[in-house]
Amino acid sequence: MQYSIWMNSKNRYRDDWKKDFTKLQKAGISNVFLSGSIEEIENALKFSDEFNHKIHTWIFTMICNDEEIIKHHPDWFTVNGLGERSCYKPQYVGYYKWLCPTHPEVQEYLQKRVEKLCEISELAGVHLDYIRYCDVILPEALQPNYNLVQTREEPQFDYCYCQHCRTAFKKQNSIDPVDLVNPSENLKWMQFRFDSISNIVRILKDKIHHYNKKATAAVFPTIMQKNVRQQWHKWNLDAVYPMLYHSCYDEDFNWIEEETRKGKSLLKSTKLHSGLYIPAIKPDDLRLAIDTARNGGADGVS
Repeated sequence: MQYSIWMNSKNRYRDDWKKDFTKLQKAGISNVFLSGSIEEIENALKFSDEFNHKIHTWIFTMICNDEEIIKHHPDWFTVNGLGERSCYKPQYVGYYKWLCPTHPEVQEYLQKRVEKLCEISELAGVHLDYIRYCDVILPEALQPNYNLVQTREEPQFDYCYCQHCRTAFKKQNSIDPVDLVNPSENLKWMQFRFDSISNIVRILKDKIHHYNKKATAAVFPTIMQKNVRQQWHKWNLDAVYPMLYHSCYDEDFNWIEEETRKGKSLLKSTKLHSGLYIPAIKPDDLRLAIDTARNGGADGVS
């Protein structure tokens, strides 16, 4: 069983990396997913040679808070059922500014971004996070944090109704999605969003594999696929890392095993590594959490 970890590379220097990598090697960590700039990733790689783990870059794929892009390309961002762009009126939290996966210029931008990362020769792979739409319904345990009670899909959280999505859907189905009486119940409109995300994953996966690097993704549990429009079992990546954060769903460790087993049953050759939420796990219980993931058939934990 492999062990992986998500890490932030900011404000770390030579001695920090040596210390961190030593700890990770002692803990048996195989894969390190680092967020940060190209320079920060390259800096970390300078000090990783003597250690056994592999370094992957970890990117917020569809989230974009680049002020220059917001200023010059606001049309790249998703539009909700009320006609509001996420770059101007993000839902839930301020950084929830989502790019539209259907927009051709967004696809080109993300390809170039991934290609620059793949040009780092020592990098083992690219790890796609936030590779989805905004949550149309939050996990139940998180809703009180935003003074919400969500029992059905509401238009302010439902994306994307930009002109590119509307035109593409109408071309396929002879109806504009804004004219749907109950958009949340329209299976073709639901599948259109699933397919839009799956398509951008395919585009980026092909680019990553062109450089002989691993393409992986942090994904939601199977029970949340519909709420974030994320059919990750169809992506055929090298590995997926479902975030089985049991406390967000008012569940115990048994749920981790159940969700791991469900995820494995959907996959063919793709590896599945169960993502554990360490802040919700007591140190003495970590081994038990890992064992429940293993019992569910996980190829690893992160």
